[in-house]
Amino acid sequence: MSTLAVAEPEVVAGPSKTGLHRRLVLRGLAIAVVAAVAGLAVPYVVPDRYTMGLLLDGVILALLALGIGFLARHLGLISLGHTAFFGGAAYALAIATQQWGWGPLPAALFGLAVGTGLAVLMGLLVVRASGMGFLMLTLALGQALYQFCVQTVARPWTGAYDGLQVHVEPGQAVFGMPMDDVMNAALFWPVVWIALVAAAVVLWLLGRARFGIVLEGIRENEERMRFSGFGTFRPRLAAFVVSGAVAALGGVLFALNAAYVSPDVLGFLKAGDSLIAAIVGGLGSLAGPVVGALAYVWAQAEFNSSGNLQLYTGVALVVVLVFLPGGITGVFGKLRRRFWRRGGK
Repeated sequence: MSTLAVAEPEVVAGPSKTGLHRRLVLRGLAIAVVAAVAGLAVPYVVPDRYTMGLLLDGVILALLALGIGFLARHLGLISLGHTAFFGGAAYALAIATQQWGWGPLPAALFGLAVGTGLAVLMGLLVVRASGMGFLMLTLALGQALYQFCVQTVARPWTGAYDGLQVHVEPGQAVFGMPMDDVMNAALFWPVVWIALVAAAVVLWLLGRARFGIVLEGIRENEERMRFSGFGTFRPRLAAFVVSGAVAALGGVLFALNAAYVSPDVLGFLKAGDSLIAAIVGGLGSLAGPVVGALAYVWAQAEFNSSGNLQLYTGVALVVVLVFLPGGITGVFGKLRRRFWRRGGK
């Protein structure tokens, strides 16, 4: 995993086009609306429940990967601790429904707040670090939360290794849907897809705004930014919290759909899945983590059916890192630039 962390900054270190103006915002919002509407048609064209379930898992993982990708792209920081926000939000939702008898919607908002709060607390501790130090700090704090959840003393709240069910009283609904529909991938898809598009739009706007320019200045030369009069701690913390909130949103949607939370959502494997998905898709673009998450979930299902999941996953990752250093979307970016150069001659 450390090899991945060292290799990636080369992909994201280049300057990107930034700056918001009315025409660009309208074009971006129009693309988002088209993507949202097109995505809503997915349940009508996907042939079976199994594929639909894979797509839903991919989109939920994409929310986690989006947060990691935003931090890597704009600050050059690789995090292995975002599962703390994903899993923390999922556990908070489950605890609120089971221990306190909250309805699913208030519990979901509580879960989102807890996941974001964890991002604030962790961010205060880690954002001054960079490179390998940042990577290891996020990993250590994420694993500390995992170990706390599986302790015997935490069993009454978290269920330890047994996990925790999301308890919803009969007749209660979330987003106007009964829980049976929420647990159905095809019926819950519109909620998750709209959430993904909305999160992507927010991250895109932040990345293009002055905030994004400051972040990229910090990424390129933090010392020079300080000499120029820019405080770097607050922008770094704000970026970390925003990316953590997106991961927490993924955790809330995961808990609602699965109606069950286990320590796996806080574990190292989940952190590795999300980071690999983001790298495979490409950390240099907003769409990269989304494409990577969908491809990763599909590939994992195919590899697992062969009985050689880890072997094929390792080989595929090596192929991507060696031959596709910019990930899947990086290839499309190169083809597009080559096409425009030829068109301009």
